[in-house]
Amino acid sequence: PESHRKMKRKGDFEYCPKQRKVAESYQRYLILAFFASVPDRQRTIRELEIGRTLVKNDQGEWTIKHGPDDYKTGKYYGERPTMQLAVDLTPAIDDFVENWRPSLNPSGNCLLIQPKTGNPMTGDSIFQRVSRCCFKVTGKKVNPHLLRDILVTHVRETDASEKELEALALFMGHRYALRYLRDKMV
Repeated sequence: PESHRKMKRKGDFEYCPKQRKVAESYQRYLILAFFASVPDRQRTIRELEIGRTLVKNDQGEWTIKHGPDDYKTGKYYGERPTMQLAVDLTPAIDDFVENWRPSLNPSGNCLLIQPKTGNPMTGDSIFQRVSRCCFKVTGKKVNPHLLRDILVTHVRETDASEKELEALALFMGHRYALRYLRDKMV
């Protein structure tokens, strides 16, 4: 927020350490919330770019839109359907983008930023944040890929229909689901 910034020169702001800590915490929350909302690979979440792969739909809600170069199996299956993030995340993402992300001095449009450098997060950055947060809360070692496995196991243990399982596989970017859908369209 404006009250936490100090003007260095006209137009340049310096953010206080407390604001940067809040931004880092907010970012950790969003990482975990994204994994809970869309069980995608850490790469596709880590590489989200505001306005390109992380976009608002006509209702003003955030969605993920991946082209062929944006996900692991994209060279085989092309553009993925737009994935709707949980609607409840829209205000949190808006707040982070508008008020907190700037304090991390981002060097580009990637949503998730390394606090010390301002560069986009790396695979290690995401892995460490997910692992530490999950261990702190549960006392168990969990990594981004294990979160995907946990979700699949949970859904399979419910009475999910075949269509729901296919939708889950599609959201996860599984090549078998994408191949199945592509074959149906031909």
